[in-house]
Amino acid sequence: MRVRDERCLIAAMRGITLVSVLWMGSVAEAEETATSSPALTSQQREFFESRIRPVLIERCYECHSGEAAAIKGGLRLDSAEGWRTGGDSGPAVLPGKPDESLLIQALRYETYEMPPDGQLPARVIADFEQWVRMGAPDPRTEVPGGEGAPRPIDIAAGREFWSFRPLTRAPLPAVSDASWTRTWIDRFILAAQESRGLTPSPDVSAETLLRRISYDLTGLPPTVEELREFRAAAAADPESALVAAVDRLLESPHFGMHWGRHWLDVARYADSNGGDFNATFHDAWRYRDYVIRVFNEDRPFDRFIREQIAGDLLPFENEAQREEQLVATGFLALGPKMLSERDKEKLRMDVVDEQISAVGQAFLGLTLGCARCHDHKFDPIPTDDYYALAGIFRSTQSLEGEIQKYVSNFTRQPLPIAPEHAAALARYKESLRAIDQELTAVKKKLDRLKESLASTRGLGIVVDDTQARKVGEWKSSTHVNRFIGEGYIHDDKQSKGEKSVTYIPNLPAAGEYEVRFAFASGNGRDRQVPVRIRHAQGETVVSVDQAVEPPIEKLFVPLGRFLFEAGEAGAVTVSTEGTTEYVIADAMQFIPVAELEGKPPAAAPQLRAEQEALEAEVQRLEGEKKALQAAAPPREPTALAVKEAQDVGDCAVCIRGEHNRPGRIVPRGFLQVALFSDPPEFSARESGRRELADWIADPRHPLTARVYVNRVWAHLLGEGLVRTVDNFGRLGDPPSHSELLDRLALDFIAQGWSTKALIRQIVLSRVYRQQARHREEAFLHDPENRLLWRAHRKRLPAEAIRDTLLLASGGLETACGGSPVEGLGTLVTDNSAAAQGYQAGESSRRSVYLPIIRNELPTMLSAFDFADPDFVTGRRPETNVPAQALVLLNSPFVRDVARQTAERLAREASGDDVGRVIWLYEAILSRHPAPAEVDRAVRFVESFRSHRADDPQGLVPWSRLAHVLYASTEFRLLD
Repeated sequence: MRVRDERCLIAAMRGITLVSVLWMGSVAEAEETATSSPALTSQQREFFESRIRPVLIERCYECHSGEAAAIKGGLRLDSAEGWRTGGDSGPAVLPGKPDESLLIQALRYETYEMPPDGQLPARVIADFEQWVRMGAPDPRTEVPGGEGAPRPIDIAAGREFWSFRPLTRAPLPAVSDASWTRTWIDRFILAAQESRGLTPSPDVSAETLLRRISYDLTGLPPTVEELREFRAAAAADPESALVAAVDRLLESPHFGMHWGRHWLDVARYADSNGGDFNATFHDAWRYRDYVIRVFNEDRPFDRFIREQIAGDLLPFENEAQREEQLVATGFLALGPKMLSERDKEKLRMDVVDEQISAVGQAFLGLTLGCARCHDHKFDPIPTDDYYALAGIFRSTQSLEGEIQKYVSNFTRQPLPIAPEHAAALARYKESLRAIDQELTAVKKKLDRLKESLASTRGLGIVVDDTQARKVGEWKSSTHVNRFIGEGYIHDDKQSKGEKSVTYIPNLPAAGEYEVRFAFASGNGRDRQVPVRIRHAQGETVVSVDQAVEPPIEKLFVPLGRFLFEAGEAGAVTVSTEGTTEYVIADAMQFIPVAELEGKPPAAAPQLRAEQEALEAEVQRLEGEKKALQAAAPPREPTALAVKEAQDVGDCAVCIRGEHNRPGRIVPRGFLQVALFSDPPEFSARESGRRELADWIADPRHPLTARVYVNRVWAHLLGEGLVRTVDNFGRLGDPPSHSELLDRLALDFIAQGWSTKALIRQIVLSRVYRQQARHREEAFLHDPENRLLWRAHRKRLPAEAIRDTLLLASGGLETACGGSPVEGLGTLVTDNSAAAQGYQAGESSRRSVYLPIIRNELPTMLSAFDFADPDFVTGRRPETNVPAQALVLLNSPFVRDVARQTAERLAREASGDDVGRVIWLYEAILSRHPAPAEVDRAVRFVESFRSHRADDPQGLVPWSRLAHVLYASTEFRLLD
């Protein structure tokens, strides 16, 4: 009965059907996803251009391209069509199926062995496997010919492309329905609609508008109190209520947390390196906190650019400003690196490539990394321009020293430290040094004592080579550091059969003795050394292999047990007779069998007592060290940052991108197609990052402001005016409203590069307030909604979903900043096959403060399309998969949050069920429920309550109701 009632409630509630919960979206949402997604994402293009195309060029084109004298196997790999069509064996790649793809099988050497001159490194093969799993995205649309040199890039013609033209301020267009507009932005939107016979959609309700601006500006929903106050204020004066709400949200500290996270996506922020050596970025959090401060303070974006690219080179007024500018250059240091690469020059150029790609996409919206191996295939960017930038970043130091052998370390910059902190650290280090010194000495003494106790060298009678009788000339040696006494002797491979060494013991008593032969084994020793033992029952000859390491203490070989008379009646002789290699003789040991079988040496009790005393001393010192470390002052503050390299200078073109094939030297510089004045002269003492930052942040730059305001527009409206927010090149989409984009960029610059002013301008527009409802007549004219005749439906980002769950349940912490990886070692986890992976502890802080571990992202974030920290991400991918609904339905975290929400409801909501239902809807969905929803929810609670005698507080039905709302489509969609 209880289950049936719960299902009935879920099925009956508006917008919260089981189908919608499991399907993760409405038909309109699916239509929008299908029509708005570009063929390839910027991350897919970047992955192909940086990891796949260079390998194809370097290792495959010689036999499988138009460059080849004869195309092997009929397979061409210099175009997407080539691998799709395949060669003699059929298609080379089956997208999404690496194990079934001939190309992957050949790279693995499972079928063919390609390339034939040596298998590619495992990490490169893994890149190809990942590429195929991604669907084999390949942006190459050209069909290459057989021969002929590529045409040179026409820079002048390239400047005619829309994104490289100077910004222009177009006059405001005339509109027929001027009453609809609220800002000049609306004039451009409405004029474009009217030109196509379209009209805008109606405004959303006050509740929906407040929810929209709250999430868009802070990543959090309005509280119940804020919702009710806004509803009342909007009923009296909607414009004033909206302005007041926007201004309040812009000043909230949560604004920087939300908008800072947008930039952290672009900056490929993470708290670890990932890849082959997942080193912990202990200081990355300083950059994260810096970004959040920048957005909360509304620091001018042009200054933000300069600080991130060249903060360490900028002037400063005080130590606090210098520290912040150093931290800002973490932007260049955050990218993933192949730290274990043994070819350090290759690693250096790979880091340079990553930095060029990041700067290009983050600030300019261009895929510059494509020009590493060849002139850009689509955009007017010659290889010379790439290496002009490479000279700047190669003159920047990002790696320094080694974490361990062959594994490079990343550069850290020391930050200002308070004198008292420095003094405390000095005292701590000195105390720690003294304890370590004493501990080392005691442990060394203990180890020697244990060795003595464990060793059998002191047992019985030992006759060294110096005490033996020698026949012939023997040479003394200490070459191998395992011997008794002062060394050992060898026959020098001379006069074979004429040399011998006889050991005669003076035994204290008659009896059975074990005879052991001591020698230093090794290569070149003879494998059949004859040893003759004369004992009370006759003579025994034993052959000894001196090339094999002795089994006892790596020194002694037992020859057997024999009866001996007391005194010097017995003897052991080592001979060179019949040998051909070196014969070694060190010592001979005679141990009474009784002593071997348990009788302790006379000195053992005294040694055992000494051992116990030393062990107690080690324990005491280790306790002192642990206590000292627990009370240690914070370590010296450092920043994950870059600095100037020692070898500043221009860079040579790497032919086909190969660092070991240098070509001509290219002077440092910028992109020719985006130059707006003569390039500066570069200093021989500085990298050129200062000049680069000035060029990018110059108001005359055709790309910088356009790219940034477009990203802001995309976050607020759901789609950019240029939908490919990270690609303003020819493979990107053209702007839907180019004049509006330029005017937004010019106003942004005129208002001091203020992000808050830009956002305020957009959210106060009428176009921002439109409903997202589908309108068939408008859809037929503009199916992709390029003219914005309605609002785009937006899903809440992963962080907003998690943070709202915590906020509605009353469990969201307000603490800000600090390290999320404190206590982690050099590596996030052991770099071994047995490593269990990183396990983050529970946290109730905002999601922006969670540890972002490459390859180990938090489940709640990765399920809802969190940005891949390996790439610049101006717009996150949006997937619609059952796993997302299942997380909200089955996650223990969500169940706990629902229970806590019920507990909060019992504390804060009014006493009757109707009031509680209303409060729950307002807290979770930011709206007042319809009467039918209230009625169904109340009946559900009552029926559920009647069957739960084990729930005296009546929290279970409210917990289930809260869980249903959290799992609904309406919860995870903004509109």
